[in-house]
Amino acid sequence: MSALGMLSIVTMMLALLLILIRLVQGPSDFDRLLAAETLTLGLIGLLMLRASTSDDRFYVDAALGLALFSFVGAVVLARYLGRGADDE
Repeated sequence: MSALGMLSIVTMMLALLLILIRLVQGPSDFDRLLAAETLTLGLIGLLMLRASTSDDRFYVDAALGLALFSFVGAVVLARYLGRGADDE
């Protein structure tokens, strides 16, 4: 692995750590939802970085699966959190 690839992975992991802190400390549920989605995007980015440094197709498939589940989960949570007091 090249030095640039290693630097990219370390930078992404540092960003994911900061996002994880926001996920735990988020003042509202919407902030936590946004942090979870951002964390998922960061994990997808890490998987794609790993796929670019190796010849294994598994990382690309895992990133696509994670993106699909992330989208479905975000839609479900947004519908649940978006219901107001006047909705029945």
